[in-house]
Amino acid sequence: MSVPLPEHEYAYDICLSFASEQREYVEQVARALEEAGLRFYYANNEEASLWGKELPEHLDEIYRRAALFCVVFVSAAYAAKMWTTHEHRSAQARALSDPDEYLLPVRFDDTELPGLRPTVGYVDARITPPGRLAALLREKLRLREPSPHRSEPVLTALPSSSEQRAPRPGETVWRVSTGGLVQSSPQVCGGTVYFGSGDCRVWAVEADTGAERWSVATGGSVWSTPTVADRTVYVGSQDRNVYAFDADTGMERWRITTGAAVWSSPAAVDGTVFVGSRDHHLYAIGAASGHERWRFRTAGDVDSSPVVSAGTVYVGSDDRCLWAVDATTGSACWRFRTGGVVRSSPAVHERTVYVGSDDDFLYAVDAETGAGRWSYRTGGRVRSSPAVAGDTVYVGSHDGNLYALDGATGDERWRKRVGEWLQASPTVVDGTVLLGSDDHGLWALDAVTGEVQWRCETGSVVLTRPVVFGRTVWVGGQDGSVRAVRV
Repeated sequence: MSVPLPEHEYAYDICLSFASEQREYVEQVARALEEAGLRFYYANNEEASLWGKELPEHLDEIYRRAALFCVVFVSAAYAAKMWTTHEHRSAQARALSDPDEYLLPVRFDDTELPGLRPTVGYVDARITPPGRLAALLREKLRLREPSPHRSEPVLTALPSSSEQRAPRPGETVWRVSTGGLVQSSPQVCGGTVYFGSGDCRVWAVEADTGAERWSVATGGSVWSTPTVADRTVYVGSQDRNVYAFDADTGMERWRITTGAAVWSSPAAVDGTVFVGSRDHHLYAIGAASGHERWRFRTAGDVDSSPVVSAGTVYVGSDDRCLWAVDATTGSACWRFRTGGVVRSSPAVHERTVYVGSDDDFLYAVDAETGAGRWSYRTGGRVRSSPAVAGDTVYVGSHDGNLYALDGATGDERWRKRVGEWLQASPTVVDGTVLLGSDDHGLWALDAVTGEVQWRCETGSVVLTRPVVFGRTVWVGGQDGSVRAVRV
């Protein structure tokens, strides 16, 4: 059954626009969409209907009026061809007149298309399997994300059915729904939960009930995780800005504009905010003033979130390096080169930095010298950010496993399969590893054995890192929700 559509009845849920060089990948996406029961336009399935039609008019109708979303598979071949250019122009005309999202870019390379701004969120086909892309499209259709241009925010709070009794471990206490995907990990401070959303807002809700305290709009989706320090919330946005908001009222204290979208989550230490940007820089910003103190240039996007330890900032970059930068001067101390982009955020423990890479490895690096200590190969990319507890490091992999490794040697202690392409980062509290998964669940595993203690059904992919305070854990979901779960 197709997903119900808002406001209009379109002929298709999705139309696919691609060059023939990417047909093998798109064919697999189309099969997965068909299995999901979605209505989609895929030219290879339309040979009979296209026969004899006046193609320019017909394709303009398809790509401008016939679908709720248009997926554009961006590549050098796509930009160079006549018919794909025609399709893109029709889709772009619709996007310019539609206040809601219409164009959904999927990139095979970094080719620029006219009218497609570099700040628009995209899926990277180089690291996203066709089945995963189809799952994301199903989530997008379920969400039917409201326009970021609406004047009034939307927050729906739903108490758990267990509110008349004490909830059991793994049971949802409350859930709130926003108007966009939540990939920003919640942060808890002073009885308030702070998080960003794809609805272009930063939210503050009561930790006990989920009731809204305030929300504030930015100019783009907020995938960055807020950091709270000195009653100030620091967070990045897809609109290229890093913001500082009053933690109690949401009033903006300052903003600083970088050269590209900010996916990185800020770290606030000793009066300085450190944050990465997709303009290839790591920034140091005065926490009180919002003035730039220094910026450090890498050779790639800095989506990794910085960690500060003993006067050194550690951060990953798409240039395949883990960098160590002097926190005061912004000069490089060392770099450690991996075989893939580094979007995993590092963890520092007892003079060792742990970080994952898209080359499938988790690395342990000497914090002072940058020398490699050991590496462990998983079965997929390591976008998950490691967590260290005692002498064990925990990390997820795109192979669907959570790994527990000896922190000193890298020897595997156990692994547990909890999904298909695990990307979320674990949290370890009181002998329990908490982890969100693409299997629509929040897992609690014994930190020593990996045995399942409980699992909470979330109804959506969970990419956020769980945050725990007291007997409650909070996570966000790609259905636009944040939920509080009893631990």
